[in-house]
Amino acid sequence: MSLIALISALVLGAGAAPAPVQIQQDPAAEPQVTQLPSVEALGRADQDAVRDFVGRVAAPASGRGLARWEGQVCPGAVNFQPEVAQPIVDRIADVARELDIRVGAPGCRANIVVVFTNNGPGVARTLIENDLRLFRIGVSGLDQGAAALRTFEDGDQPVRWWPLSMSFDPRTGQRAMRVPGDRGGVKVDEWVQQTICGGPCGNPDDSILGAAPVIAITGGASRVNSATEDALFKVIVIVDVARIGVVSADQLGDYLAMVSLAQIGQDAETGGFDSVLNLFDGGAQGRGLTDWDWSYLRALYGAAGARRSPASQADSVIRIMRSDRQRAEAAE
Repeated sequence: MSLIALISALVLGAGAAPAPVQIQQDPAAEPQVTQLPSVEALGRADQDAVRDFVGRVAAPASGRGLARWEGQVCPGAVNFQPEVAQPIVDRIADVARELDIRVGAPGCRANIVVVFTNNGPGVARTLIENDLRLFRIGVSGLDQGAAALRTFEDGDQPVRWWPLSMSFDPRTGQRAMRVPGDRGGVKVDEWVQQTICGGPCGNPDDSILGAAPVIAITGGASRVNSATEDALFKVIVIVDVARIGVVSADQLGDYLAMVSLAQIGQDAETGGFDSVLNLFDGGAQGRGLTDWDWSYLRALYGAAGARRSPASQADSVIRIMRSDRQRAEAAE
């Protein structure tokens, strides 16, 4: 069963019918934008502000670097009228294309699933209780951890999201970590079985080493660079339509693009920045993705992913984002 079919079955089985989304129909209406002095100029400016922004929003899996989409994305919607959901899903795809992310053709297997409901916590709880492996696969470094999952399940936020990422070998495109259910197909000799298992490991094809991915290192790894990168492979987003207020399809699509194309902290405090992440806090009313948001996304997808440490990768994102902000200021 596909991810979107599985989630559809769980959501509909829980009786989570959505309430109508309030779509802002007047495109000529003057947006009410709060201008925040801390982000109007690059003075202290951006050197500290950019690092602060990245530190607030970036939320990689524990012990891993910042993940991004390396393969194609395929956004899909569950539990909502197609004529309303499609423009929102299309907007996610449009933002992805702007970042040079491949977007799947119609009918592709959804890996960004947006669930619309009028009971966000209830649907989150239903999904987790019915299939925890959708969220915690059982391998460290794939998700944001137990505390974040509790926020996803119990929080009162209008939109909640859960990204999953995987370490992979950029040279071959193969994942660089073992997950439950892997079968190795590699014979492990008796000496290795004795060393690892203290005796026979059962089926030697299924031993720890037999199923471990093999990473070919061709000189790319160093004290700065790693032989592997982190990539997103699944994002589940729940939109509580009873809580989002009056927003346009483009605004909601921009917000969902931000949280599904990057690993954003669900509790990120971005009130001091002009960001779409403030859409439901009154700080970005009438707006979608801002210059700050685009700058962060461009930096994330422009930075080298194969860094030895998450800190060095974040520093690379910060450097690119600072240059982007400086160019934007010079052009004004």
